[in-house]
Amino acid sequence: MEKHSIDPEWDNVFRCVEQEETSVLDVLVHVPIFSLLTSRELQRIAQAMHLRTYAKGECVIRSGASQSGFYVIFRGSVDVVGRTGSVVGTLHSPELIGEFALLDDSPRSSSLVAAEPSELIGFFKPDLMDILVTNPELGCKILLRMSEEMACNLQRDYAKLCSTGFPFNPSDKGMAMDPMAQ
Repeated sequence: MEKHSIDPEWDNVFRCVEQEETSVLDVLVHVPIFSLLTSRELQRIAQAMHLRTYAKGECVIRSGASQSGFYVIFRGSVDVVGRTGSVVGTLHSPELIGEFALLDDSPRSSSLVAAEPSELIGFFKPDLMDILVTNPELGCKILLRMSEEMACNLQRDYAKLCSTGFPFNPSDKGMAMDPMAQ
């Protein structure tokens, strides 16, 4: 019995797509804002993702640029570059970059540069808006987890700020010692 053969040119294309989709799903499973999603819902999200490839040293996000979505580091790593041009941190897979952009279009606060050849998966505001219209339950799950993650990040950052002495002189401005408690 002869096996049905596929044109090798097309066989390679389909094999890559299949492997890539599985890999994207493997990464998305570890992204906290997608933790409430079923495997079918994760597949829907994977279809809405946009893969971007960056060479070492290439700018991924420029400080001051308008935000339109977030990235998940798929492969490689990205350096966070401070205002002085020095690297202040490095992010790796499956970390998120710019998740606030789905809710707020204020300019990016820092620049990000590929620390090595890297692939990032983008999820943009129009993608979320489409999901909210076509599958509101899925969109609400994403927004719920995103707000929970942001609240945790805010509490963590506030605790760091307090450890440095914030508010630095609350009596000068009539500030309460714990603005989060108000």
